Amino acid sequence: VSRLAEDAWIIRNRPKILVTIENAGAILALVDEHGSFLGYLLLLDYLDYSSRVSLLTREFAGLGRTSAFVSLYHVNEETPAWQDRQSTSQFTSPRVTIL
Repeated sequence: VSRLAEDAWIIRNRPKILVTIENAGAILALVDEHGSFLGYLLLLDYLDYSSRVSLLTREFAGLGRTSAFVSLYHVNEETPAWQDRQSTSQFTSPRVTIL
């Protein structure tokens, strides 16, 4: 951590470095359990958008609702329109059809 805090190539904020290390461990644990991070995300498809974001913000340290939205968007998970992201609670992924 001390070496990273001195590295000019990264953000040298000790709390952010510690959170990044913690979250890397959480990702590795999910990969061990589900085979991949995508495998984990696929298990969340039955949840509406708001529930998925709530789960992710509890699972990962320092991850807020906006960062969760951006993270889901960048891995091609279904997300509501940017302006609707805070008010949407019933938005669900179209990959799963619940009969």
